[in-house]
Amino acid sequence: MTEIPEHLLKRSRERRAALGLGGDAPADAPASAPGDSAPVPAAAAATPAPTAAVEEAKAPPPPKPDPPYIQAAKRRKKIPFWAIPVLAALPLWGYVYVRTLEPPPAGANDPHVLGATVFTANCASCHGATGGGVSAPALADGAVLKTWPDWRDHAAWVRLGSAKWPAPTYGAQKKKVGGAGQMPSWTALTDQQIAQVVLHERELSGEDVSETNPDNEDIYAVARGEETLADAGLGPISKEAGVTEADLGGG
Repeated sequence: MTEIPEHLLKRSRERRAALGLGGDAPADAPASAPGDSAPVPAAAAATPAPTAAVEEAKAPPPPKPDPPYIQAAKRRKKIPFWAIPVLAALPLWGYVYVRTLEPPPAGANDPHVLGATVFTANCASCHGATGGGVSAPALADGAVLKTWPDWRDHAAWVRLGSAKWPAPTYGAQKKKVGGAGQMPSWTALTDQQIAQVVLHERELSGEDVSETNPDNEDIYAVARGEETLADAGLGPISKEAGVTEADLGGG
């Protein structure tokens, strides 16, 4: 039997003391065999798991809910991008719409105003701005009413003129056609324009051309575009001269 050296036993005792395995072993205690394993110290006790209260204390608090008005704003549908130019154009559209509801300027549809415009553009250079006559017969001071007592004969003369008047004379005084110059044929004017200018010329001559006058019902109907010259018919002088309703053009 082999003896264990003293220094090895001392080292073993120090090792065991360091590991907390007890006091010194007996000096005569047999040493472990070379092939034996050294005793394994007991495993340290497992660290206890943190309690639920500690975990809750460490967890961040839940976020506060949004106020109701913010929640409503988030749920509200956003304006699509294509609606932005539409919304920008709304003020302009509103302005145009309101303008269409406004009544036309005073006199814009007045047959008297329109007749004066036609007269100024086509007749005033010969008959004068106020119907006093220049290179053509005067219209003022009752001259038109003496020649054309019926407005329908007056309108037929304005439409046909000297070149297309079928008789050698015209008017109630049987004036010679072309004797006082040539009257142009105003075929380019509409029936409505002819009625308007006839209304203006008869006003210059001193006739009561108010719309309340029952004798003016037909001329106002044509001047407003509600009837044609053919609908109004022919006057007695036109019939006698051989004018037909087809000559009036029905424009």
